[in-house]
Amino acid sequence: MGMSSDGERPEATIAAPTDAATVDGPPAVPPEAGAAGVARSAPDASAAPAAAAAGTLPSFRSLPPLRYPGLYGGFVFVSSLDIVLTWLVLQLGGREVNPLAAAVIAHWGLGGAIAFKFSLMLMVIVLCEVIGRNRDATARRLAWWSVGVSAAAPAYTLALLGYHFTG
Repeated sequence: MGMSSDGERPEATIAAPTDAATVDGPPAVPPEAGAAGVARSAPDASAAPAAAAAGTLPSFRSLPPLRYPGLYGGFVFVSSLDIVLTWLVLQLGGREVNPLAAAVIAHWGLGGAIAFKFSLMLMVIVLCEVIGRNRDATARRLAWWSVGVSAAAPAYTLALLGYHFTG
């Protein structure tokens, strides 16, 4: 997509799906009616802010803010620290004890380890955001647990490095 004359990206449009019944003849049930032919109530306008722009995709700037940005920052920090410390241990002659991570490192090296770790982080963050829509407390606990579990590996690695260097 190109830029519009005012420098903003145009919003993408979504084509309405066609129904075979509307192409070949009248629909069996009017669109305002439910499956049983009973009229449905109109959706609440506040529940669907995208309804005002029906047929368009929201722009990136219209996405809601992250639910737990502080927890995500901690999660990304300890996960990144885990990658750095793991690579340091490998350079010092140590080995990766996680068999899945060891296989990724053996096949794809540091780049693969980074891609693997960041894809796992992205998956957890997306899960927290999706779960948080309906179950805030559950998603917040998942975010806290992701930080805690991810912090365990670098804490252990730092302890091993301390033991290695102090004898």
